[in-house]
Amino acid sequence: MGVTVIDVAREAGVSRTTVSNVYGGKGNYSDETRKAVLTAAKKLGYKPNLAARSLITNQSRLIGMILPSYVDTNTLTNSPFYNIIMDSVYSILRDEAYYDLLIFTVPYKEKLTQVSDWIDARNVDGILAVGEYDQSFLTDLNSKSIPVVFIDNYSRGNYANFAYVNSDDVSGGYLGTQRLVSKGYKKIAICGVELTGPLMQKRYEGYRSALKEAGLKEYIFNKIGTPFEAGLQFADALASQGFDAAFCTEDMVAVGILHGMQRKSIRVGQDFGLIGFDNIHIGQQVFPELTTIDQNIFEKGETATKTLLKILNKKNSLGSRLILPVNLVPRETA
Repeated sequence: MGVTVIDVAREAGVSRTTVSNVYGGKGNYSDETRKAVLTAAKKLGYKPNLAARSLITNQSRLIGMILPSYVDTNTLTNSPFYNIIMDSVYSILRDEAYYDLLIFTVPYKEKLTQVSDWIDARNVDGILAVGEYDQSFLTDLNSKSIPVVFIDNYSRGNYANFAYVNSDDVSGGYLGTQRLVSKGYKKIAICGVELTGPLMQKRYEGYRSALKEAGLKEYIFNKIGTPFEAGLQFADALASQGFDAAFCTEDMVAVGILHGMQRKSIRVGQDFGLIGFDNIHIGQQVFPELTTIDQNIFEKGETATKTLLKILNKKNSLGSRLILPVNLVPRETA
């Protein structure tokens, strides 16, 4: 006979109801009690029957994760950002009692109807969604009465079932640009992919504010495509038009510019100032090392996941908008 709830309760020194509630996400138990139950279960090799539990509680113990519609089919290959977010989500969920993650990437906007059907079919308890989406999709998502926590989304509709976690993108744009100004650069461009989106507009707002404060003119370089390839193309334009610095809305754009400038024997960090936004690991792996804005991607993913779990466990309310601080990481490119 396999290990039962009664065995776990006896080992942990708690009641059978406590064990069931811990695994069901019910009750306001202390971290000490939860740890005792999970430790006992692990020691005894207890495996709850999730399918049976789902039928009883009408909870699937599944978290859905949606990646944005404006990136291509190689989202996870081309942008380390999404990998870091997923790592942070897993870091929280693996410490929870049997919450699993389902991931759905959306390569094209017309596929959003498939996402809606997928949510219905899998009966997910809650959703983590990264990025911006069409209003029609947001309205549909809200109508499902499932809690959704968005990462990097600035939608302003009246959505009763949403919560939001963002970085202080305006301050990040300001800090990065002000750093370039303080270094004596005069012709400073902002370079990014899909700059018309609400998220990038926040970073642009900070860039514009710093230049206005310094009495300098703004220059916008915007492309559609993968960030690194866009950066390579930006480098050609920046060099030919006599720019001496660039603030990039993401690190991979800055890395592309760095490569492009080095091919032209332009000394980045001396002849040309360069600042990114993200603080992903590649910034320390290139030479010269990339000065950047740290938005602490991992913490952002953790915070969003904890927020969703608190909502599911009735310990937090929907409608919150968390803004996480950012900071400048000075290195060699500016």
